[in-house]
Amino acid sequence: MPLRATRKSSPFEVKGIERVTAQEAHGQPESLFRLWMAANVNIATLGTGAIATTLLGLPLWQAALAIAVANFLGSLALGLFSTYGVRYGVPMMALCERWFGRPGNRVLSWINFLNGASWFAVNTVVCAYALEHILSIPPAPAILLLAAVQILVASIGHKLILRAGDACFLVLVLLFSVVSALALLPLPVGSCPAPKIGSGAAVPGAWILGATISLSYLGGWMLFAADYSRYLRYENEPRSIERQVFWHTFWGAFLSTTWIEILGAFLGGAIRSEDPTDLLFSLLPGSLHLLLAAAIVMGTISANMINLYSAGLSLLGAGLRLPQYQASLLVGATGLAVALFGQQEFYQRYEGLLFLLAYLIFPRLPILAIAHLRPRLSRIPSLDTGSIGFFCWLGGVLSSLPFIRQEPWFLGPIAAAHPEWGDGAVIVGAVVSALLYLSLTQREKQAAALG
Repeated sequence: MPLRATRKSSPFEVKGIERVTAQEAHGQPESLFRLWMAANVNIATLGTGAIATTLLGLPLWQAALAIAVANFLGSLALGLFSTYGVRYGVPMMALCERWFGRPGNRVLSWINFLNGASWFAVNTVVCAYALEHILSIPPAPAILLLAAVQILVASIGHKLILRAGDACFLVLVLLFSVVSALALLPLPVGSCPAPKIGSGAAVPGAWILGATISLSYLGGWMLFAADYSRYLRYENEPRSIERQVFWHTFWGAFLSTTWIEILGAFLGGAIRSEDPTDLLFSLLPGSLHLLLAAAIVMGTISANMINLYSAGLSLLGAGLRLPQYQASLLVGATGLAVALFGQQEFYQRYEGLLFLLAYLIFPRLPILAIAHLRPRLSRIPSLDTGSIGFFCWLGGVLSSLPFIRQEPWFLGPIAAAHPEWGDGAVIVGAVVSALLYLSLTQREKQAAALG
């Protein structure tokens, strides 16, 4: 009894990766629209769109098309994976154990932990640039201050994250709408500059790269999706709730990423800078800089509370026996170290991060979709279905290596021979993992009939 009373009085979330019961259900699907909208209305999303014109040199209309197509597909996937929380009632990385096996899922959970910690670092560095610009705070102290606030919110847990998302949604949409209007009005309409010499791809290849970068941005959220819908596991009309969860997640993600990334692509064609905050600060009057800095700080917090919380749950999925808030603290400490290390040469490190995460994440996504929509069993008697899933993911990752085009770090032989293709590793990895999984497993109904 004393233990139970202590837990109820604690400000921190007690539940870890255990299944949510119907009695614990709370919240409304509409909150997911506000959560994902707020998570993507920030300057890191702006920097993602700017890569298409700043580094890849795409004309604005091609950049906008790549962004819209990628975000449409990515938002569909994010919406689908959000329904898993309603269906199964557990975080994504706990759920993945049934489809990738316990040993395999622990490996993948560590990767997901690095994904969340890395995104935390990226967003924090961008926000630190803004604080340096406005308040003349050096980047390192700014990163430390921001990290402390964000870790506190994530440590308290799920309910505070949803409430903070509601508040951030209203403020960020209003502020970035004003910023968008003020930033776009003074700029001439026209195409962005041509690709720089040595950018690494002709226009078709650059278009694929641009689409891959936008898709990779949303890919960073996909393995977190079920973490924020699992408490919507009501007993009444679960299929209706799943549909609402899907559409609220889809529209929240698609509208926010497409809006802010196209704005970033537009500004990236007019301004050349290694500091992403220059995309806005150089265009706005000084009287509005403090307002813009507030929007950037709030956008950073709204994104990073998700990164920290879900990466902490991934640590629990990897087998660490910690309370949820301690796991979030560990993620924050790791991300803080990465942020302090990666504050220089932001664009190059950011682009490399997006691709690295995509190479590791996307071969997993088709398996997650197939196993959920059409449950499968192993065709190989000596291997269980979870082991098959893990080996198919690994096969997808390995098959993508020849198609990687990340100069000067790595250049695969096929990418070197066909520069016009850009970087096709993400597509190849996802397709190969799907084909392997379909060939090495069979549908449960078919397996039962054969038995």
